[in-house]
Amino acid sequence: MSRFNAPAWRVVGSFVSWFAFAFFFGGLYQTAGVVIGLGGYCASGGPYVIETECPEAVVVFAPVGIFGMLAAAGISVVIARGFGLSLLAWAWPILFVGLGAQFILGAVTGVGVIGNILVGVMFIVMGVVPVWFIVSSKALVATLVGSVNVAGQRFAYDGTPRRVFGLTPAAPDEETVPTPVDGVISLGLWLVSAGLGAWLSVLAFTAVGSAG
Repeated sequence: MSRFNAPAWRVVGSFVSWFAFAFFFGGLYQTAGVVIGLGGYCASGGPYVIETECPEAVVVFAPVGIFGMLAAAGISVVIARGFGLSLLAWAWPILFVGLGAQFILGAVTGVGVIGNILVGVMFIVMGVVPVWFIVSSKALVATLVGSVNVAGQRFAYDGTPRRVFGLTPAAPDEETVPTPVDGVISLGLWLVSAGLGAWLSVLAFTAVGSAG
């Protein structure tokens, strides 16, 4: 893994992992909204007559969403290696709270009110529990800034382990205290990469749906 120890690789790993996660989560989020709007189910292909045909965008984005997000997590572990806002810490809360919100929105629009509310609340609880763990374990700052700086130097956090939701790459023995600049770099990189991924996800979902 020494080939990925250069600062540029950490920046690329953090950017690409969050971009990919936002893109594929965005596709899955939009897919969930469409399927919920169709009554909670649809199908495509097969030898039988299908009552509710899935739109083309759902057919494309539903199967690749989870695998794409897993690939994003792999990029974060292998290349970012603890630098930047932790994808491993926040992927689960974003996924379940986001999908839970879609179910609640479906209930608000009058589609499967009771079922959608129950599933939505369950998903949101599943997403909030890890956030409570992060906050209660005093790891919040570590997950937002990362476990290492761009040079690979480990951050020293009071009361938190060195390895926080990510792998710590080989680094000098001495630790360093995270500065406001480290926080700006981490959060700024996340805003740009995740924002770009989410925006392109909306464009891609719309384009595939229009083409279908």
